[in-house]
Amino acid sequence: MSNRDLIIFMTLSFMWSLSFIFYRIGVPEFGSLAFASLRVVFAGLVMLVFVLISPKNREGIRDNWKVLTLVGLFSAAIPFMLFAFSARSVNAGVLAVLNASVPMMSGFIASTFFKDRLSKKQILGLIIGVIGVIILMSESLFGSQSASSESSLLPMGYALFACVGYAVGANITRNYLYNVSPVAITAGSLIIASIIMLPIAVYEFPYHKTISFTAWMSVICIGVFSTAIALIFMNQLIKSIGPMRATSITLVIPIFAIIFGYLLLGEALDTPAIIGSVVILFGTYLSLELSIKKMLKS
Repeated sequence: MSNRDLIIFMTLSFMWSLSFIFYRIGVPEFGSLAFASLRVVFAGLVMLVFVLISPKNREGIRDNWKVLTLVGLFSAAIPFMLFAFSARSVNAGVLAVLNASVPMMSGFIASTFFKDRLSKKQILGLIIGVIGVIILMSESLFGSQSASSESSLLPMGYALFACVGYAVGANITRNYLYNVSPVAITAGSLIIASIIMLPIAVYEFPYHKTISFTAWMSVICIGVFSTAIALIFMNQLIKSIGPMRATSITLVIPIFAIIFGYLLLGEALDTPAIIGSVVILFGTYLSLELSIKKMLKS
């Protein structure tokens, strides 16, 4: 990994970790559906610029719009809404750790539906990751029954289903859009998703409330920086160091998110969350078959 790749890697970790902070700030004022929809709309507007200035991108979108629609739904529209619902009551750090399970889920889907064989190390990582999720959710599963499932267990379930969406979208992209440029994939999926989400944004917008400047900045920043620009960086990283190593960024994001959640939102993690987080990260590390020594040497 070159110094340039490392800078992109850490910058992208920073940008994506902030998205969970933006969720926690903006969702209470906008509402889950409005916030998620506006995120997609702002991201789509940014990517529209890349379509207008590049005939090649327009051609790629026109020839693959059906598949790009699926990618837009599974990789953007649906997960963003689910994470917005989850962010009502789940700490930013915990959301980021749950997000780190995406590579595990992607590997499982690739092995089950696309016949990509998993090694014993990857299978072990999947099992450990599932155990970590159970530990992370243990207080909701086995703790006091006075806490309602809506305020504890169900929001984590939303986040996990969002991760499934990301994994499905990644596998669709890998298997059906391998001849399309990364920028065209990003632009097409986000623009199509924004068209789908625009009516929801208009209908769900809280017209009766005064939205603070902070909340507006959170939805704009998550759309422009943590979605559109971040995906451009991610595509560049995939091209430079490969998809498996690029996906390992999900191991770093929780560290930033937990720190920012503590510093900016005053969030604290209990013991099950800390233990579950470590187990999930270790399981993800194994499932990706990463080697820290090899990454540092390269």
